[in-house]
Amino acid sequence: MNKLKMVVVSVLLLGAVLLSACGGSATNTDAVLTEAAQIAFQALTETAAAAPPTATNTPIPPTPTFTPEPPTPTATLEGDQPTATLQQALPQQPQQPSTSGVPCLRANLESETILDGSYINADTPFTKMWRLKNTGSCTWKNDFSLIYVQGDLLGADSVITIGTKEVAPGGYAEVEVSMRAPKQSGHYKGYWMIRGDGVIFGVGNNAKEWFWVDINVPNSVPTLAVTPTP
Repeated sequence: MNKLKMVVVSVLLLGAVLLSACGGSATNTDAVLTEAAQIAFQALTETAAAAPPTATNTPIPPTPTFTPEPPTPTATLEGDQPTATLQQALPQQPQQPSTSGVPCLRANLESETILDGSYINADTPFTKMWRLKNTGSCTWKNDFSLIYVQGDLLGADSVITIGTKEVAPGGYAEVEVSMRAPKQSGHYKGYWMIRGDGVIFGVGNNAKEWFWVDINVPNSVPTLAVTPTP
């Protein structure tokens, strides 16, 4: 439609030129030019209206980045009990039960001296005794011994022979260990187990429990010198 109007405008302009050349009246020529201008203006207006709107550039928001949060620290509790990893690291061997169904190497702590939490003065020697019962089906030979596992050794040897005699199933062994209280005040605890036939075992039904020495060393009280009154 716009192309047709432009053709009409061109024809009218050409006619106006011819009329002027042929001596046509100025009024007719002006009328033709005016009409041509109106048609051209209308064509330009319609062309602008039909043109699609110019696209505007809409900025794209930046993609949010994920910032990892540091892990929440977990509290590690400290205590006097030994960790299970130490027990698993000990050279233990599977113990085959006898025909009676009782495992070969088992022990039970029957009694002890220096009860848990006892107070012993600083740098004072003492003797810790454990009375152990052989609750297994195998005899404890004379090379069976107590071994230090972890904690406070308290001046003792790390390996203590149980005795010179064998301990039959159902029998008892009283093992004494010479120790010395530390020079500094505080709470001290040392853990022990039994070793025999290449196996390390403890007390209790599963032979995995420790037995221990547990003492407190009090603060030393200074002695006050008494000056006689003259």
